Formats: sequence, C-alpha cells, structure tokens
Amino acid sequence: MPHNGTGSYVDFCTGFYLMLDHRWEDAIVFLEKILQENPDAERIHNHLASCYFQVDKKEEAIRHIEKIAQLKPDDFSIHYTLGNIYASEGNEMGAISEYERANSSEMDGIDKGFVSDMLHRLASSYMKHGEIENAANIYHKILDLKLTDEPVKIHYNLGQIYVDAKRVKEAIEEFVKAKKYRPHAEPVCFYLALCYEELKKYDKAIAELKSFIEYDPDAWLMRINLSNIYERVKQYENAEFERNKSLVILESRVSGESKDIREYITLSQLLQRKGKEKKAIETLEAAIANVIDGDDKALGEVRFMLANIYYEMNDHNNVIDELEKVLEMDPDNHQANNFLGYFFIEQGVQLDRAVGLIKKALSLNPENAAYLDSLGWAYYKLAKKDDEMMEQALQKLIEASNYAQDPEIMGHLGDVYFSLGFWEKAKSQWENAIDLWKESEVEAPPHLKYKTVRELKAKRSIQNKLQKIRNLKMVESSKEKVETGERVVRNHVH
Repeated sequence: MPHNGTGSYVDFCTGFYLMLDHRWEDAIVFLEKILQENPDAERIHNHLASCYFQVDKKEEAIRHIEKIAQLKPDDFSIHYTLGNIYASEGNEMGAISEYERANSSEMDGIDKGFVSDMLHRLASSYMKHGEIENAANIYHKILDLKLTDEPVKIHYNLGQIYVDAKRVKEAIEEFVKAKKYRPHAEPVCFYLALCYEELKKYDKAIAELKSFIEYDPDAWLMRINLSNIYERVKQYENAEFERNKSLVILESRVSGESKDIREYITLSQLLQRKGKEKKAIETLEAAIANVIDGDDKALGEVRFMLANIYYEMNDHNNVIDELEKVLEMDPDNHQANNFLGYFFIEQGVQLDRAVGLIKKALSLNPENAAYLDSLGWAYYKLAKKDDEMMEQALQKLIEASNYAQDPEIMGHLGDVYFSLGFWEKAKSQWENAIDLWKESEVEAPPHLKYKTVRELKAKRSIQNKLQKIRNLKMVESSKEKVETGERVVRNHVH
C-alpha cells in the first residue's frame, strides 16, 4: 500500500493501531473501508479475520480466510489453517477439501509437525467417510516422508483399514510390520490372530495368541479368543482350559474392584455358561455399583444382560423390570423393544403393547430376521380365527426366513402352516429346524455345548409337535383302513 497520504493508507494505520489497542469493532470499520478500494488486499483480509474472531463473529472471520485461500491457492499454511477451522466447526467436507489442497501444495520449508498433523487429520477424515483407499494412501505418504515417530501406529491403522476392506492378506503384512516395532502390542497380536483365523490358518492364529499369553499370562481377552479358535478346530479340552483360566483371572480382577466394564461383562458370560446364573447376576450388579457412573449406554447393556439371565431362570418379574429400565433410559433401544415385546407375546399379556414394541424395533432395524420373526409370531398369537391376520403372520415369518436360516423361525413357520391346515409344510419346517439344531450339536460335544433355556424349550416344543403330526397321521390312516374294511364287508354282505 503506497505511503502517499491516501485515504486507504490512513485507514490502514488507524485500523492497525486500534487493533493494537484491542478495539476490535472500531478497527473493523476502518479495515473494511480499505477493502472497498482494494478487495484483494491479502493483509487486510488477514487482519479482519483476526478482528472478527476476537468479537466472536466466526462466519465473518471464515469468509475473510476463505478469500485469502482464493488469493493463494498454492499456500499450504492457509489451507491447513482453514481446514482446521472447518473441522472445529463440524464442517467435515470443507475440512477434507482444504486438507487436500494443503496436501497438493508446495511443502518445502514447512514445519514437518504441521505437515504430519495435516496428513493425519486428512487420513482420519477419509476413514470417517469410508474412503479406505484414500486413507491408506495418506498413511503410506506419512511413512514415506518419515513424518512419524511411531510407525507402529501407522502400520496398525493401515492393518485395520485393510481388515475393514476385507483385504486380509494386506492387513497381515501391515500388522507384521507393526509387530517388528512393538512385538508385544496386544491390539496388533489380536488382529494378526484374527486375520489368520479369517484365512483359516488356525495353526498360525493359535501360535500368535499362545506367544502373547506366554508374555502376559493374565491376558484374558487373548485366552478367550484362543478358546474360540480351539473350539473351531475341535480341540475342546484346550478350549475349556483357556476359558477356565480366563474365569480365574477375571474373578481375581473383579474381586479387586476392577474399573474395566468389559471384565465384569465377560466374567458374567463365563459364569452363565457354567450354569452359575446367580453369580453372573452378582457380577453384573457389582459392575453397576463399582464401575458404571453416569454412562447410560453401559448401564443399558448390563441391564439388558441381566434381563437375559433372568429369562433363563424363568424369573419373569425381573425380566420385565430390567427391560423397562433399559427403555426408560433409551426408548429407541431396538433390542430391548423386541425382547420385551416378544416376552409379552410368550406370556400372553399386554398383547397390543407387545406388537407396538416389536414394530418400533423393526422401524429402527427393518431387516432384522429376529424382529420380523417376533412380529410374525405376535400376529399368529393374535390371529385365533382371523384368517387375514394369520396370513400376515405367515408373510412376516417367510420374510424373516429370507434373512436368516434359524430353527426358531422355522418352528414358528411350521406352527402357522399347521394352523392353516398345511400339515406337510409344517412337518417339513419342523424337521428342518431339528436338523439345524443337530448340525450345531455336531460341532461340539454335548457336555461343552451351551444351550439356552429358550433354545431347549423351542426344540422340545417342536419335537412334541412332530410327534403330534405322526399321531394324527396314524389316526387318519386307521380311519381309512376302517372305512375301507367296512366297504369290503358290505360288498360281501350284499
């Protein structure tokens, strides 16, 4: 700006000294006047942005920074700054756009800390928006430019990206690289074993988990995962050994008033599996007392688990009580809506409310086979002699069966077919359900197979219904023989 006594120069000097005196509003008046004659004055836009930020007029401040970005399209610093502003304002797409411009700018002479921060932010934004390939490219750039002091984190992030993209072999490569920097990082070893398991390289998965357990014998999560793989390869004694070890470790942690909610939940599941429902309940109640403090999501999860255990114990009042508490905290909890609705249908109480609860669960998760099954079963229970509602029940149950091959859904379908008089279809559905249960039982010996009360009840009910059909067929067959015999005798008499 020329020092020739022009109005613009006077306005600049006045505005600048008002800024130094922190008289931001007055400074804005003089600086805005300059832009009327010099709309592309970068320095004035910069000062105005500072003033507007000081008086908490963010939109105006951002408008001036955006103008600078237009004037300097290849300037790393301005695009990096604008990207950070957009990110802080929740404008994710704007942030990505500016970080991309910063990434394509000339970065010679720029502090490596700023470049690294920008690239990490860009990669993170790509991840949030599911742009896996772009995120991977940015992480590779961070590694190539040696912009990180912790390459293990980059390789770990890359591994997770490839896992999400189901590119398991590439994920393994990244986790192996991460392991070289930190051989005993639990998340790295965990995912590496998970990838080997996905590729059905069970020996490698087992070796990975065992290696970590040798380093840290109290790593209960690794032991749980090891037990699951042992079950998959039918090494049932080893699976039970690892579960028992986990149980002992977790009991010790919880008795020491652990602050990790996962430890209470997992211990409760292990106790329930062993048929120790009362101890499982005590463990979850301890979690509520010792760990959960204002975390409604965690509290809802624990209460939902309690409802399941009470269901297994046929403690109906507590099932309702726990589920009502979950819905009081979170009316949109679709699992609790469906569970409570199905439970009411089973008990034959509050049927109208039950249908409403199940419909709400479906509105939140419309392709859930279990919820469709619940609604179909509710219609069946309400149908009685209403053929139209029976047809609706059949429609929902067929829809459910399209989403999942589940023995309970097949059992319900069989009931509807039987009520409609299609005995052969009913028999076919019930037999298919029994066959599915038998297939699952082959996978583990009976003494290790954990069966829920609901599963046992459903299976027993279907077996009884199949026997009923067999009996009815025997009666029909006997009638036919009697009628045939009568006709023969009469013919002889005549």
